[in-house]
This record gives sequence, structure tokens and C-alpha cells, in this order.
Amino acid sequence: MKKKYIIIGVIVVAVIAFFAFSGKAGAQEVEQEKTWKVDVTSGYYEKRISGGLYGAQDVGFVKASTKAGDFAGLSFVGGLEYVHSDDYQLHYSLGTYLDTPIGGIDTRVVMHTIEGADTSYELNGSYDLNWFESLDTSIAVAVEDGSEVGSEYDGTIVTPAFVVSKTFTVGEAVDVTVGGEYGQSSGLDEELEYTHGYVRFDTLANDLPVFVQVNALKNNLGIVNDISSEGTDGDFDVSVTAGVAFSF
Repeated sequence: MKKKYIIIGVIVVAVIAFFAFSGKAGAQEVEQEKTWKVDVTSGYYEKRISGGLYGAQDVGFVKASTKAGDFAGLSFVGGLEYVHSDDYQLHYSLGTYLDTPIGGIDTRVVMHTIEGADTSYELNGSYDLNWFESLDTSIAVAVEDGSEVGSEYDGTIVTPAFVVSKTFTVGEAVDVTVGGEYGQSSGLDEELEYTHGYVRFDTLANDLPVFVQVNALKNNLGIVNDISSEGTDGDFDVSVTAGVAFSF
């Protein structure tokens, strides 16, 4: 089956789910604050970006994330992403989110499964800063076993990053999010340094919540390297992600 038909099928499934769940939610009256939420996104990656690195390219994807419960500020969080590439990929996570007076703390274990390869694990943490009322800012860190990246790495790889974003409304129908992330890694022979900026547009098309995101990524890896499908060789490279996104 051609890849474009698979991508179309993924989006159709997401659209059906959107109308099914939104209809069910609209039929019920919520008398108290909701303590469980699911965000679903389905669409197309020109180039999948994670932690300043490129992964699968020209692929369809479906991903969902959830936050459930509120026990004195503590919630359970999780996520699942399926990427339809030549070798299918599953990325999933499980952890907790603690809401504190000085910001939220997200801690989770992330697992990556790629067809034909062993499952790899990493520990991710982030701290949502509340320094600025007009900006969403956070400090994130990922810790992973170097031997899972490549046989030549036998230590621990640590990648801290600073993340910032701002969402505003244009007219009455379009939400625009401008964001960026800067990070560096330690523990690699060639330490990674990256900058990832993006602009995302969200709107409704025939009552369907659609989005387009334009990414600009720069890292110091060569075009061909051992730890990413493709580096940017110190220059900014532009790619597009598009699809549907909704919550229930």
C-alpha cells in the first residue's frame, strides 16, 4: 500500500474519533472541574524532530497524551505515539506531574520501540517556570544510557534544554503559537548543540481542528552521522508538520 494512502487513513481515523468523542462530551453536562484529559494529534511529518535530532521522515503519525487525576496537585501523565515508517516506531511514556506554587514538575520514563531494534529507555524531567505571565517557559532534561544510542558510547548521555512558547489569537479563527527550544548534550564523542524554532497555526476547517507547523532546526551534526537520520551541519533546515489536533 502506498504511503500516502496510509497517511490519509490515519487522518480519517482521527477525524472519526474527534466527532465521536466531541459529540459524547457535548451531550453531558460537567458539574465539576474535569480531572482527566486526552489530547490527540494525527497527521504528517516531513521530518520528525525530537531533542534536536531528526528521526523518521515523510511519514504519517498518530499520538495521544493524557493527564489524569488531581491528588493534592499530583496527576498521572502518559503518552503514546505511533509513527508509520518503513520500520514502524512506537514512543510511549508514563509518569507524574506535580503542580506546585513555584511551577509544575513533570517526571516520566520514556520508551522507544523501533521495528527490528531493542527497546530503549530514557528518563525525562521538566520544570514549568512561572517567571513570565505572557510566556510559557520550562527547563527540561533527558537522561539516557549511551550504550542504547551506539556501541561506542558507554556512559550516560544528559541533554538539558530551555523551552519557551507564546500563543495568541489572530482575528477570530486562528491561534498562532511561536516557540523555541535550545539544548546541549554531554556524553557523546561529538556533543550535540541544537536550536529548534517553530510557528504553528491552529484553526477550524468545516468544524475540524486542523494545524500546520513550520519548523526550523539547526544542530552541529553532519548530514550523515551515527545518532540521527540527518543532521543540519550547522545551518537551519526547514520542515513542515500538519494534521488534526483535538482534546476530549
